[in-house]
Amino acid sequence: MKKFWSLLGILLVCFCGGVEGAADPQIEALLQQISQDSLETTVRRMVAFETRFMGSDSNAAATVWLKDRMEGLGYEVRFDTFSVNVVRQVQGQQFIIRGLQQWNVIATRPGRLFPDKKIVVGGHYDSISLDRAPDAQDVAPGADDDASGVAGLVEIGRILRDVPLDVTVEIVFFGAEELGLIGSTHYADAARARGDEILLMFQLDVIGNRSSSFPNGFTIDTSSAYITEGELLAQAAVDYTAVRAFHSGISGVQVTNRGCGCSDHQSFIDRGYPALGVFQYFQNPASHINMSFDTLDKVDYALAAEITRATLAASIQVAGFPSISPDFDGDGRVAFSDFLLFSGAFRLSEGVEEFDLDRDGLVGFSDFLIFAANFGRRFE
Repeated sequence: MKKFWSLLGILLVCFCGGVEGAADPQIEALLQQISQDSLETTVRRMVAFETRFMGSDSNAAATVWLKDRMEGLGYEVRFDTFSVNVVRQVQGQQFIIRGLQQWNVIATRPGRLFPDKKIVVGGHYDSISLDRAPDAQDVAPGADDDASGVAGLVEIGRILRDVPLDVTVEIVFFGAEELGLIGSTHYADAARARGDEILLMFQLDVIGNRSSSFPNGFTIDTSSAYITEGELLAQAAVDYTAVRAFHSGISGVQVTNRGCGCSDHQSFIDRGYPALGVFQYFQNPASHINMSFDTLDKVDYALAAEITRATLAASIQVAGFPSISPDFDGDGRVAFSDFLLFSGAFRLSEGVEEFDLDRDGLVGFSDFLIFAANFGRRFE
């Protein structure tokens, strides 16, 4: 059972994306719903705050807007509060912040089969301008870094709101990333302390600017322990998008022993969770990142849309779309023990009429047999 719920177990047993390297028409149909106009609307709204530097009124207002937006999409949303105490030297600027309350904004869509297991799709909403003094952060538009990633998250949330998934999806807008991954560290520490089962974490950060060397390239960063997960995302890009994951000119995943340490996925890697950082082409970084001139004209919405599509495609495959195997316990065969899991998940739940496949008003063994025959793969 434990093996089954490793990422490889999900991929091999659930066959969530079909044959590797083959596009699934149901996934393609979802991905086509991603809208450049929607991405641009969100980026413009985030930039309109003028700054999202931690501690500013605009930063707090941005959290409220994100909460309202995700609640409007039908998600359960909560603020995850933490305290910032930091003395940090960055590019010649010293930032000193003591006792500041900040927030992660967490939007949750429970899984239908296994709500206690989850994937996390995250991005930071705060911004900074390192070409301005610490007390002059009233101009920090952060259009690419990271309103582009935030827009991708909102768009993923919009697409997934009505999609049945096996496991829970948490869309997390992290606070206080720019001065040390503080919000994501708080989240990951709490998740580990609770024993949360996070199958995979995706981080969208600066996804809106094309590299001069690889215009259709983007970077996936992870640690050496999670190269398989990185390759899943790289393959999703090949199957469903016009962009490709590159590292120093070579198609593939940027892998180090620890990870780049440069964005919120690192907080998860450091606590033993599989996590992927998703960026524009990282080896050729844009000069506007973390600067006051990171403005609307720096965002290429076509690129942001393609990277968002790749991330969504990989996310939903891990989360159990478009189909699941009836071998729920992962022992390699379809048996009565699988029916018990099926029954426990659906018999007493609301809104499961679609699982009453024989239309007798109950979700029972006969429904499981129909389900197994039509949607699963028999191993014996």
